[in-house]
Amino acid sequence: MKVQIQNHTVEFAKENNQWTATGQNPTTLFPQGSQTILLQTNNQTIQVRCLSVDRLAKTVTILYNNHKYTAKITEPMDELLKSMGLENAMVPKISEVKAPMPGLVLDVLVSVGQTVEMGEKIITLEAMKMENAIKSPTAGTVASVHVTKGQAVDKNFVLIRFE
Repeated sequence: MKVQIQNHTVEFAKENNQWTATGQNPTTLFPQGSQTILLQTNNQTIQVRCLSVDRLAKTVTILYNNHKYTAKITEPMDELLKSMGLENAMVPKISEVKAPMPGLVLDVLVSVGQTVEMGEKIITLEAMKMENAIKSPTAGTVASVHVTKGQAVDKNFVLIRFE
């Protein structure tokens, strides 16, 4: 497993149920509870706190000396897929957004050809007198919009398609 943090890449190998860094400065990781990790080298021990883990993006945000750092995790399978030109093979391909419930479209926030990010609000849907923000489940480009403001939709009605 490789960990990329700032401009540094550290390669770890699991030996005897412990993660140890290989290379010039051997480092061993010791989990201390659910949010704390000790990094032990030959001459020092560093304590870091894990703030968040994004398994889909394979990133970990840590806190060290009151500074936040985001580390990118690369596993051997990721490297193999990348070497074969298939780095996106494990990413689910989402081509459309469907209405999660029947309701009334209050606002359409995207248009055809627009690029959206994952989690970006794309439609406001009113259901049972409550406004619901429909967010993009993927990053991509909008291929078509199948609803207009004021339109009533049933559950599973296709709202937007992506390229």
